[in-house]
Amino acid sequence: MPSGNAPTVRQRRIGSALRKARDHHNLTVATAAGRFGRSQGWLSMVENGLQVICPEELSDLLDFYNVEDGPLRESLLHLATHKPGTWVRAYEFRISAAGLDLASLEEDAAEIRNFEPSIVPGLLQIPAYTRKLIAVGPAKHPRNTKALVEFRLSRQRVLSRPNPPFYMPIIAEAVLHNQVGGDPAIMRAQLRRLAVVARLPHVDLRVLPSRASEHLWFGSPHLLIALRPPGRLTVSVVDQYAKSLFVENEEEVAAHEETFELLLSAALSRAASLRLIEEIASQS
Repeated sequence: MPSGNAPTVRQRRIGSALRKARDHHNLTVATAAGRFGRSQGWLSMVENGLQVICPEELSDLLDFYNVEDGPLRESLLHLATHKPGTWVRAYEFRISAAGLDLASLEEDAAEIRNFEPSIVPGLLQIPAYTRKLIAVGPAKHPRNTKALVEFRLSRQRVLSRPNPPFYMPIIAEAVLHNQVGGDPAIMRAQLRRLAVVARLPHVDLRVLPSRASEHLWFGSPHLLIALRPPGRLTVSVVDQYAKSLFVENEEEVAAHEETFELLLSAALSRAASLRLIEEIASQS
């Protein structure tokens, strides 16, 4: 459902960190708000990601909780200061709020890790591949197809910008053989695209070989996005049918990171993955 609302993941992530800092001092919302000089309702709204907090006030609140200079403080203040790029805002009312949230996180990422068991990751798809995926979706909106394809291509700019994030996608080997749209030419072009991107210095593309397919049972499609500047703020994005679930709880994110490491341990090396992609491309 298209939305004109600004992405809210960053507000929720700030709020969860502030809640943890308050809990560390064993303070109730009412006590912390009173001592800080704001209302209980205001602080509750901030902690739940429903209230934007300006960088100056966030800095004061971090001082109040004795959060010293370091990666966590820098990351929180960066989130409060950073505004999504104009290209993201250009898609408001045409792209879902979840889609805008995802693009905002990718734009602000220091590192993106991604596992896809059945399709090529969105950041690596060619236009023809994306169009075929959209065409068979459960809810067909032909008038919006162009905007959806353009939006996905716009998201891919994050990999070619100056100072791009480190990107580590893991793709199941079956993805390299699946014929999307029934046109072998599309997959040939897609495989060539994967081979080109896999050579970029900031990309570490891995293939989970078919001989390790037992790992697929616990590896649902997901992304792990570590936000700039490199600190302790990571969001997990889990794909569930027709929606994306943003996970910000640190324990749950840590569990998803552990799953990713298990998948990575079973994947081919960077060089072996590239050789396999090129071999399949030459045979298609």
